[in-house]
Amino acid sequence: MLFVKLPVRDLAAARAFYEALGFRIEETSSDEGEAAVVLGDEIVVALHTRERFAALVPGGVGDPAQGPTAVHCLTADSPAAVDELVGRAVDAGARTGPSAQEEDVRYSRTFTDPDGNAWEVAWIGQLHVVD
Repeated sequence: MLFVKLPVRDLAAARAFYEALGFRIEETSSDEGEAAVVLGDEIVVALHTRERFAALVPGGVGDPAQGPTAVHCLTADSPAAVDELVGRAVDAGARTGPSAQEEDVRYSRTFTDPDGNAWEVAWIGQLHVVD
């Protein structure tokens, strides 16, 4: 499994944002300092209060709103599905990035969640997994 841990300013607002995107919160792994957002069978985004996140890392907690240091990418089944998820994100309070990127077999769009964490949603027409 992959767990992506993100610092958030307002845990309740962050939970609501990711639920508005259609993701489920795993309540048995959540508490007043963390919300476990299930993106798939093998991927969980752990939203941490800034205080809880600070206990995980050396030094200070960065502010992704000032300049994201990572872009998290989700795949979608079609270009329309990319647009639909980004649309839900915007409706829930996200900011969109530059215009859609279109290539022969790839279509992607980006957004930032209310805390400034950057996400890309991409359709890749002929996705090949290297063994």
